[in-house]
Amino acid sequence: MADRLVFVSCGQRTRDEKSLGRRIKTVIDATAGYEAYYAEDVQDLSGLSEHVFDALRRCSCAVVVLHDRGHVQLDDGHEVVRSSVWINQEIAILAYRQFFETRRIPILAFKEPSVSLEGAMSAFILNPRPIHDEASLMSELKDWLQGSALMGPACDADTFDSKWSSLTREEKLILAGLVAEGGIRVKETAIKQFLRHHAGIDSQRIHLSFLTGRSDLSSKGLVELHPNVHSGNEMSLHPTWEWYVRHAVSMLKLNES
Repeated sequence: MADRLVFVSCGQRTRDEKSLGRRIKTVIDATAGYEAYYAEDVQDLSGLSEHVFDALRRCSCAVVVLHDRGHVQLDDGHEVVRSSVWINQEIAILAYRQFFETRRIPILAFKEPSVSLEGAMSAFILNPRPIHDEASLMSELKDWLQGSALMGPACDADTFDSKWSSLTREEKLILAGLVAEGGIRVKETAIKQFLRHHAGIDSQRIHLSFLTGRSDLSSKGLVELHPNVHSGNEMSLHPTWEWYVRHAVSMLKLNES
């Protein structure tokens, strides 16, 4: 079973902040079942897209540390203390993932007492814990990693890529039809109609594809089958892999020979 990827979002402006980020990564890596991603060395836009965005896409949970980045005066005259712009953007991406995937992404957040919560941070209901000292922060981190809220099967991009690459084109098209029809408890007859009208596959080939395709997709854990003798069998995307399937299908060319 692959380790859960934990995205570590921590300030890097000072030597102490970088040291804290490395310590958090060390604790996570030393905990069975977890692997940390801490983007200490990413310096350019290429690295940002290839590494940080990819880690945000793959991570199962995140640890966020909000440091004081100075006062900002609002239009009403009030002053607030903001944290890192980068960290705010990373939280916004995770907030979107949580909305799009319709599943909770656990986040452990810490903040300096002066920092105000704004934008996505308040919408995400982070409930950050105050930073007292490094020892107590690490203790809370260890307790969080061992908590029941984070238990369950890990899901990572490499495992999905292996599953996806092993599928036949017909099986990928079945998934495309399932996604196009909503992805949840879709009648197999609706998927077959999609394949006929949008992928240009004839009825006989569709029938043969379903004979083996539906069981293979189920055995790989990509779909859930719902037998229904009254109104026709149904199929759903498996929640564990739903985001990955939708993403892969979005890049699939339906009429490719």
